[in-house]
Amino acid sequence: MLVMVMHPDNWLHRAQRQQFFALQHFDSLASTVYQFKRNEMAAIPVENWAYVKVRSGVIGLGLEEGRLLALEAGDSWLGYPGGLMNWFQDGAVELEVWTWQGVSAQVIPAIIQGYSDLMLALVNHNIKVVPEPMPGFEFFNTGDVIIQEGDVADSVYTLIQGRAKVMVNDKQVGEAKENEILGLQAMLLKTTRTASVIAEGPCSAVKVTYDKFRSLIENRPELVISTLETMALQMQRANQRITKI
Repeated sequence: MLVMVMHPDNWLHRAQRQQFFALQHFDSLASTVYQFKRNEMAAIPVENWAYVKVRSGVIGLGLEEGRLLALEAGDSWLGYPGGLMNWFQDGAVELEVWTWQGVSAQVIPAIIQGYSDLMLALVNHNIKVVPEPMPGFEFFNTGDVIIQEGDVADSVYTLIQGRAKVMVNDKQVGEAKENEILGLQAMLLKTTRTASVIAEGPCSAVKVTYDKFRSLIENRPELVISTLETMALQMQRANQRITKI
């Protein structure tokens, strides 16, 4: 794997671990093998691709302004890159592609979140955000609601300290840990909150409105916004599949 933007020292190791984790859940499932000549891949709809592995050749993720990373034989990634990002290919390629069919509903969010965290790590490494407390720094006690299910999503939180549980219809579906971004999906998609986040102990978090969030990433808007919108769309698709099971 070749990363074409700045990245943390341990990023490639994390990416390799995520590939190994995801392939554990796809390798035993039915897949489709595609062979594309030069530039043929761009004309293929990939909205239903869940996961893709390169068998030969090179493909990568990019934006109109440039390339982010390239995948070589043996590398794998989420199959659908979103509406703003795109797959590119260098010469003829052979790909193995899976849909989400047969993947456990419980593991789908972990697969998507793992790759989302990798892309967010690239984002955080390519922009400079002041680490000191800023307006919007909030504190919560045990049982306090950080995010309320059903509310208008006009802001995002970064959990600075503590842990919180993620609840849907009064049932715990996950846990938020330090340095996680909370409420991002709903804010980017301009929908209402799909889950509540409740402090499990003393917590601190930075609340940033959508307008402020955009101003913080002015240095690399094309990379950051496209990456986060891609994550939001992928999570939305996964949530829709889970609720139908």
